[in-house]
Amino acid sequence: MGIKAQIKYCTKNSGRIITFVILLFASLISFAQTNNINSYLYISPLPGSSMILPESNIIIKQGGLINKATLYRNDLVEAVGSKSGKHYGELILSDDGKTIIFKPGRKFIKGEIVTVNYNAGIFTLNGEELPPFEFEFEISGHNPVQNFNSNLIELTEQNERREAEISGADSNVGLAKYPDDLPGDFPVITINASNNPAAGYTFIAPFIWPSPPLGYLIIVDNSGVPIYYKRTTSLKSDFKLQPNGLLTYFDLPLRSFFGMDSSYNIVDTFKTGNGYVTDMHELQLIPNGHALLMAYDNQIVRMDTVVEGGDSMAVVAGLIIQELDADKNVVFQWRSWDHFLITDATEDVDLTASYIDYVHGNAIELDDDGNLLISCRHMDEITKIDRQTGDIIWRWGGVKSRNNEFTFTNDSRTFSHQHDIRRLSNGDVTLFNNGNLLSPNYSNGLEYQLDEASKTATLVWSYNNSPLSYSFAMGNVQRLENESSVIGWGWTAGDLRSVSEVKSDGSVAFVLSMPDTFINYRAFRFQWKTNLFVASPDSVFFESIPVGDSAVTSVNLINQSAKSVVINGFYNSDSAYSVLSDIPFVLPPNGSVALKIKFQPFVNGYFKDTLHIRSETEDSWIAQTMILAGSTDTTFSGINDNSFLASYELMQNYPNPFNPITNIKFKIAQPGFVTLKVYNMLGEEVVTLVNEEKAAGKYEVSFDGTELATGIYIYRIHTGKFTDVKKLLLLK
Repeated sequence: MGIKAQIKYCTKNSGRIITFVILLFASLISFAQTNNINSYLYISPLPGSSMILPESNIIIKQGGLINKATLYRNDLVEAVGSKSGKHYGELILSDDGKTIIFKPGRKFIKGEIVTVNYNAGIFTLNGEELPPFEFEFEISGHNPVQNFNSNLIELTEQNERREAEISGADSNVGLAKYPDDLPGDFPVITINASNNPAAGYTFIAPFIWPSPPLGYLIIVDNSGVPIYYKRTTSLKSDFKLQPNGLLTYFDLPLRSFFGMDSSYNIVDTFKTGNGYVTDMHELQLIPNGHALLMAYDNQIVRMDTVVEGGDSMAVVAGLIIQELDADKNVVFQWRSWDHFLITDATEDVDLTASYIDYVHGNAIELDDDGNLLISCRHMDEITKIDRQTGDIIWRWGGVKSRNNEFTFTNDSRTFSHQHDIRRLSNGDVTLFNNGNLLSPNYSNGLEYQLDEASKTATLVWSYNNSPLSYSFAMGNVQRLENESSVIGWGWTAGDLRSVSEVKSDGSVAFVLSMPDTFINYRAFRFQWKTNLFVASPDSVFFESIPVGDSAVTSVNLINQSAKSVVINGFYNSDSAYSVLSDIPFVLPPNGSVALKIKFQPFVNGYFKDTLHIRSETEDSWIAQTMILAGSTDTTFSGINDNSFLASYELMQNYPNPFNPITNIKFKIAQPGFVTLKVYNMLGEEVVTLVNEEKAAGKYEVSFDGTELATGIYIYRIHTGKFTDVKKLLLLK
C-alpha cells in the first residue's frame, strides 16, 4: 500500500480508532479504579451489594489519618443514580480522623443502580493521595417496610406460646406490698433471698404485653423498695447504667434509646441512621464516645427461589449493625445480607412463612481486640466481626447451628437461641442460654473459655435455677466486680423468679421475683445515686441513747439543680427512726433545707435502717437514700465498733463521672496499715491517696484529677487480707 493510500485509509478509519482508544482507555481507568477499592480498609455500602435503603450514606476508610483541609470540595465524591442522576452532598470527617462520610443531598430512588466515583484530591496527613475508585450498589426495589414491626410480631408469638405453657397463672396485676403509696399497677416485688448481695441496686424495666400497654423503669434496693421509677403506657427495655455515667433505655413507640443524667433528665438520644429504624435489643456506649446499635431491615424477598414452597412476597428481616460517632454519624455499618444466607437459620424458623426473621440479633459486644461480637438468636450463633473491614472473623454456634467452627471440649449440650454475649476481663465470655432447641428445655447462664486460634470452647461455669426453669425469650448475665453474677431470667413460663445474684462459689446471694404478668428483658446491678438532691451528711449515727430517751439530729438536704424540687415522701422500715420535718416542702433551686431526724429506741440494741427521701409525681418517684445507725447506751461503744462496721468495704467514688474532684469512702473492721492508690488503664500508678496505719472506722478521701487526662482510672485499696478495686471516670 502506498503512502497516499495509507493516509486515506487512516483518515477513513480515524473515528473508529479514536473511539476504540477512548473506550479502551476508559475501561483501563475503570479497571484500575475498581482495583483501587482493594487498597481501602472499608467501604459502605459494600461494592456490588443490593437492597440498600434510599437514605444511605457512603462511608470510606482508607486507613490513614486524613488531612481535613483537603475535604473542601463537595464534588470530590459523586454518586450517580441510574434514575435519579447525579447526587452532590456533604463530605464529613469523623472524630477518628480516618473515616470519611459522604451524605447525599437527596435520597436515591428505589430499584436504581448507584455508581459512586471518587477521582482524586483527598490526602492523608502524611501527604499521600487517596487512590481513585468506582463501584456500584443497588437500591431496594420495593418500598421500605421498616415500619413492619418485627419485634411486636415476635413478642406476640412468644406471648401465645407462653400462655399455652402457663397453667393456672394469676393474670391479675397485684398491689405492691410496700411502701403503701406506690401505684396500684406497680409490679409486686418480692425478695425471695438476700445473703450479703453485692453493693448497689437492681435495674429492671418490666412491662405488660400485649395489653394493657404498661411499662416501668425501676431501680430497687435489696429490700424491694424502689429508689426510682418512671411509669409509662408503653414498652421500655434495656434499662442500664452506661460506662460514661448515662442511664439509658429503649422507648418502643419512639424507636429510640434515651440517655438520662444522674438527675434523671433526658440529655441524649441514640438511633440508627441511613434510614433504618432502631431495634430494641441493644445500645452499647463504648470508650471512644461512640454508640453501637442494631436495626432489623425488613425486605421483600422471593423465597420461592430460595426454598421449595417459599412465599414469592415474603418479608424477611435482615440484621444491621451500626457504629455512630459522637456527632451521630454512621461510621461503620454491617449488614447480614452481605455475609449470611437466609438458610443459615435454625430448624425452627419457617422459611415458607410470610414473615421470616432468620437472624434475630439481640446483643452487640465490643471485644478486647476492638472487634465486635454479635449474638444471632435464630442462627444459634455468636459471630465475630472485624470492626475495621466488616469481614467475619469466626462463627461459633451451638449443636443446632449450621455454621459452627468451634469444638466444645467438655460440653455436649452447648447453647440454643442465646442472649447477651459478653467478654469478661479474664478473657472468657458469658451468655444467657435460653435453650429453646435443647432437650430437656431449661435455661442457664454460661461462661466459656475460647481459644480463638485452635477454635475450641471450654465450659468453665454454668448456673441454672433449681428446680430447672425455662425462659424461652430474653434474659442476660452480668458479671460483677466481686465475681458474682447477676442473671436476668427474661420471659419465663410460670416461674416467678425474675432476677438472681449468684456468688462465685455457686451460692445464692439475692433473688427478686415479680408476677408473671410482667416481662423483663434484662436485669442489672449497679452502684448508683441520684445527684438531683443530696443529703449532707449521707449517714448519721446516734451513739448511746438510753431506752425511752431520744435524740434529734439535723441533716442538710441540698438541691443541686436549677429548678425547684418538691419533697413529698419519706420511707423507712424501723419505727425507732422518724423524720420530724413536715411534708411536702420545696427545695429551692441550688438551695437547701434542714431535715430533723429522731432516734428513739424502745428496747436495748443496735439499730440500722435506710431512710428514703422522695420527690414524687403521678408517674415517677425519685428517692435519695441515707443510712441511719444508732445504739442504746448498754450495747454499743462507738462508731468504730465492729458491729457497726461489719466488714471491710471500698465504696464507689462520688460523683462519678467527675471533674476534677471526687470523693472515695472506705471502711475497715480492724486497725492496720492501709494503702489506697489510683492507677491508669496501663497499670501505672497515678497517685497514692492513703499510705499509713488506720484505726478501725469509716474514712473518706478526696481525689483531684486536675492534672490528668479524660479517661477511666482504677483505684485499689489494700489492708491486711482485704483488697478491692473499682473504676472511676474523669470527664473534662
